[in-house]
Amino acid sequence: MAKLGVLFPHEEMTQMAGKIIEERNLKVVYIKTIQTVSAVQEAREAIEAGADILVCRGYQAMLIKRNTKIPVVEVRFHAQEIGLLLKKAKVMTKKECPRVGLVVFQNMLSDMTYMEELFDVKLIIRYIERAEEGPHMLRELAGIGIDLVIGGEVVCEEAERMGYPTLIYRSSRESVLEAIQEAERIGYAMEAEKQSAAQFETVLDTSFNGIIKINNEGNITVINKLVENLIGKNLEDVVGLPVMDIFPDFDRKAIWDVLGGRRDSYTISVNLRQQAWILLVAPIQYDEHITGAILSLQKISESMRRSSAAKRDMYLNRFIARTTFKNIHTENESMKIQIEMAEKYALSDRPVLIYSQEGTEYAQFAEAIHNNSNRRSGPFVSVNLYAVEPERQMELIFGDSRKSGDAETSRRAAAIRANQGTMFLMGIESMNRQVQHHLLRMLAPDNTTRTDIQAIEELDVRVIGVSKMNLRYLVEQGDFSEKLYYVLQGLMLDLPPLKERPEDLLYYFKKFFKQYSKKYNKYLVPTQGALEKIQNLVWSGNILQLQVFCERLVLAADRRSIDEVYIQKTYDSLYPHIREQGGQRQVVVYHSPEADELNELLEKHHGSRSLVAKELGISTTTLWRRMKKYGVEAKYS
Repeated sequence: MAKLGVLFPHEEMTQMAGKIIEERNLKVVYIKTIQTVSAVQEAREAIEAGADILVCRGYQAMLIKRNTKIPVVEVRFHAQEIGLLLKKAKVMTKKECPRVGLVVFQNMLSDMTYMEELFDVKLIIRYIERAEEGPHMLRELAGIGIDLVIGGEVVCEEAERMGYPTLIYRSSRESVLEAIQEAERIGYAMEAEKQSAAQFETVLDTSFNGIIKINNEGNITVINKLVENLIGKNLEDVVGLPVMDIFPDFDRKAIWDVLGGRRDSYTISVNLRQQAWILLVAPIQYDEHITGAILSLQKISESMRRSSAAKRDMYLNRFIARTTFKNIHTENESMKIQIEMAEKYALSDRPVLIYSQEGTEYAQFAEAIHNNSNRRSGPFVSVNLYAVEPERQMELIFGDSRKSGDAETSRRAAAIRANQGTMFLMGIESMNRQVQHHLLRMLAPDNTTRTDIQAIEELDVRVIGVSKMNLRYLVEQGDFSEKLYYVLQGLMLDLPPLKERPEDLLYYFKKFFKQYSKKYNKYLVPTQGALEKIQNLVWSGNILQLQVFCERLVLAADRRSIDEVYIQKTYDSLYPHIREQGGQRQVVVYHSPEADELNELLEKHHGSRSLVAKELGISTTTLWRRMKKYGVEAKYS
């Protein structure tokens, strides 16, 4: 049971409390009659003596609540106590409906709603926050006309000097008893909460998982020992801080979705202190309201124990992935969904298949998945099948079965080097059927493959593949193993190209433009028209194409301002179209239909802008803007 402290302004109240405490066999560590001027100091002494709850009254209670953090139970007047005083007031004033002024601290009254009707009086209540306010309230009451004053000793003394009859209110045994009973209830609740907190703390500190508790504002309220060790800080150092300040790699939006009830829970892989973890975020619900969340961190077990020689070989051959998910920038919602799925796929050992055009972030995705998995300490070996002849694929990936005695050839095979790690296959749609067969045997071993006459070394390799085309088409054409298709297709990502991510396109252009301007010491500024032009052009090579384009743009620029005309000209000169004409393939510079129309009209009118504008039904100013937009220049002056 929590320990009580009792501080009252009158000795008779203190004596009443002492008897009640003795009758109820309560544990009291401090009980005293005090002066208001020393109320706060007395409260602090009670706390020092071990009190968990204080029972006080009136102005003293208000002062103690303002200046300490201990729970305070206030003694309030019973309605029946006020009723008895009103009954005496009617006798004293000898009036059927006297006007009674009640001057009192607001924290001392219970509900007075029906007092006037029950006792046939006009009750005028004035609340005070300090005893010194009493005389002012009495003058205010005198101005509206009263017959009697009810108040404390100081108020009644002043009222008597002003000529009013008075009644002093005093707390009865019932009001003191009720306050002590309330303190008992709070004490039991505090004790239960302490026991619950102690049990929760034991669970936290003995858990094999890291536990973080946050409130509905995303601020940390509890962390366990494992998390303290992980971040190198104690609970006292982080309590009250936003969880994203301590764990910036966590997904802010996902956590807010859980706190906002937009997700039931959230599970993802995260990378903390060079280790892979499973993060589970679950809401704390009370009375159908979300009051916070529990974030659980489970370390992904290291399935591999590589020898020091194997690790040295891995580093010497640079089979290391450096990208993590925090390095992949996007402002596009579709891309964010793909990142979240990839973070979840990192929890598995199954193959991942990425559909992507050339030049997107597929390589970064593959590295990030590896680095967020339990294989992060293993090798990351990439193979570009687009650059390998079909007849050499088998040797490159699995070693040449015709050279079974050649240990060096076998050792250098990509699958062997990727053992206990990840093998990243670019251009998986280009795999020949022999490699498909061996890959299937490695990924989905069963009784049939084990008895296959062709030997295959048992390997622990996770495969991440990239394809430019949907493998289903190849399956239907008979060019791809249907069984391997189902093995690969289970964990699939589909990266949207830049043309579907205008916000990312603009971000990367600004990034590369700034990067090369700084590198070549040029102070260049793209116009708004240039930015719009960038978003309207076709970037089949995606980020790779855009990066090379930006370097050329900056290198060749001879003006500070980069406008849409310069953008278009550079683009047209770099990326012409190929077309067949008269049985021959010709390189042609692409022009938009709008540009072709303007060129034809300018040719027709010998470069006269006014005549072209007239035919188009636009002003010459609008014509000039269109010419600039489409990079068209008049051939005639």
